Amino acid sequence: MTNRHRFGAAFSFVALAAESVLFATPEAIAQQTCSCLATVPSIAGAVGRLTQVQGDVQMSQADGYAGVGAEAPVYSGARIITGTQASASLAVGTNCTFDIPANATIKVDPVEGGMCVTLYTPTATVVPATSEPGMLPILLGGAAVGGAAALAIGMQDDDDAVSR
Repeated sequence: MTNRHRFGAAFSFVALAAESVLFATPEAIAQQTCSCLATVPSIAGAVGRLTQVQGDVQMSQADGYAGVGAEAPVYSGARIITGTQASASLAVGTNCTFDIPANATIKVDPVEGGMCVTLYTPTATVVPATSEPGMLPILLGGAAVGGAAALAIGMQDDDDAVSR
């Protein structure tokens, strides 16, 4: 492999890696972890319950989402969503309790050794005063195009020898 090939391949890799990291969502970058690993009995049935419900609280059902009230059973695979002015309290297994705030989602997923209970809460989005596009997307786009061009040039056949 010639130096030109090495440079083209390295430039392409760096440009594409930088682009994927900068434009990836925070959820894709951060490894998903359980907010609580619940210990549940090995018998089939409900793994928890909503102990308190205020406002619009929805839970996944076989045919979509439906409103739920206090003392509603929670099953493996459940998704619980609170509305804008709602809240709920959840108990799963023998060791996990949550106060669910407004605009939040709880996921209850089976894992080896129990139930992975994950709480997702909304995060504030900061919007700059101007909505003009910044230079970063332009620079990264240029780097991607340059990397693709360098890769294409680097992969060309360099054998310019002519038989005489």
